[in-house]
Amino acid sequence: MRQAGRFAVVVIVGAALFAAGAWWKGVTWSDLRHWGTPRNAIEIDGQTVRIPVAQGSDQRVLPEVEVDTVGSYDLLFRDGGPDGGPVRYDPCRPLEYVIAQDGMPEGFVPTVQAAVASVSEATGLAFAYEGFTDEVADFDRALVQERYGDRFAPIVIGFQTEAQNPDLAGTVTGLGGSSAVPGAYGDAQYLRSGVVIIDGEDVARILDGADGQALAQAVVAHELGHVVGLAHVGDTHELMHESNLRLLDWGPGDLAGLALAGAGECEPR
Repeated sequence: MRQAGRFAVVVIVGAALFAAGAWWKGVTWSDLRHWGTPRNAIEIDGQTVRIPVAQGSDQRVLPEVEVDTVGSYDLLFRDGGPDGGPVRYDPCRPLEYVIAQDGMPEGFVPTVQAAVASVSEATGLAFAYEGFTDEVADFDRALVQERYGDRFAPIVIGFQTEAQNPDLAGTVTGLGGSSAVPGAYGDAQYLRSGVVIIDGEDVARILDGADGQALAQAVVAHELGHVVGLAHVGDTHELMHESNLRLLDWGPGDLAGLALAGAGECEPR
């Protein structure tokens, strides 16, 4: 069984906030607080989309996780700073997620939720389940969608087959990742709109085997590890190793990396 990580970098474009003749349209209190600093925008399929302003508190939802474990971990995204630190999700708002239920094994929602809970505990990032969606899980998804309102699309967890998605061919049981996108203001980047795609047929077979429930949960947790910014490692004692046939929980390096992934700064409101 192998899980492959996917990720995306979004093209950044400049966006003037006040267009001649219509300067007041779409202006928020955050724009006024950041007067003189144009809101960032991204280019998606030739369309310029202004970055949604971060909502909620300017304090962490959950406490930062402290760990003393040592082991192997790697990052999918590094910022441009001198230490090459991770690009991370905003810890000051819950990470919303939805499930695309087509192809999902019966009764699998609690398994997904248990995997999410394990990632939340290890990262100190809060998650919020928003139910089912009719969106098809795809790494080419639009990051801002009318179905989800004026915000970045939530993390989507979907189920497909090798016939539907050739990237699930062979021993690949799951795919996961997020997009690195600038905040509404400034130069900092944040992870957004993660995607998890699980091979529903593979997981159904796993569930029928020994430790099936725990191993299936580990598959989802591994892909969520990619979503919050971890890459594969070569150490077979870590759940983020690309091929996992036996581990049911995080290794020491996983825990160190997940704690780091959750230790970001709040996005400016």
